[in-house]
Amino acid sequence: MEEREPVEQVVARRSVLKAVARFEEKHPVWLVEHALTAGWIWAAFWILLLVPADHYNWHGSIVVGIVVVAVVPTFTATVIVLSQTPHSHLRRSESVLGHFFGRFAAYVFAFVAWTLSVVLSATIASQLQTEGDNNEIDTLGVGLKLLVGVTPVVVLFLWLLLIFRYAWFLSRLRGWRARPVRTRIPKTFLADEPRTHRMLIGLAHPALLAVTGSLAVIVALLLYLDDVTINVV
Repeated sequence: MEEREPVEQVVARRSVLKAVARFEEKHPVWLVEHALTAGWIWAAFWILLLVPADHYNWHGSIVVGIVVVAVVPTFTATVIVLSQTPHSHLRRSESVLGHFFGRFAAYVFAFVAWTLSVVLSATIASQLQTEGDNNEIDTLGVGLKLLVGVTPVVVLFLWLLLIFRYAWFLSRLRGWRARPVRTRIPKTFLADEPRTHRMLIGLAHPALLAVTGSLAVIVALLLYLDDVTINVV
């Protein structure tokens, strides 16, 4: 019995098809044939703008805008490709050795993470008591300030992990070639829009996504830490 496709996936696919159908014949030929190269050129151009931005102390919002624009093409292509690909397309046969080694590595990582969390929790609790002069209200206030200050850093770190996770998915779905011959992406994906299909697959490259996504997170983190340092000082 054939497995039925989830309703939300059908709606998402149809929305993409409607959006790209009107642009199928408008893509420049060079962009379609060299989508990955165009993606690197686009990213490099905007990244180089960070040099005068740093030299002339442009406002932080301009810097953020530059980084976002640099990431938009590959991230948008990645979102479209992954949203149209069922998770089942990532499945592959796994050896017994690989299965148990993966579990072993996961257990080791979990133990190290748990140990670090215990040590950090004890250190933070001791520091909070000291900063709050053993007063519950003051300690709570210091703890809330610490939580507010740390949350953006944690979110950025998790976003970086998400970017690398997406890049890994792309490497399994379409490989590392600029123009892959065979992919795990559904054959029905933009089957009637081959030029758009080729362009999106080229832009949704794991290396391009990992580099631009990492740069965006690093810049955002540096801007946030700089702002926090200025406010604290």
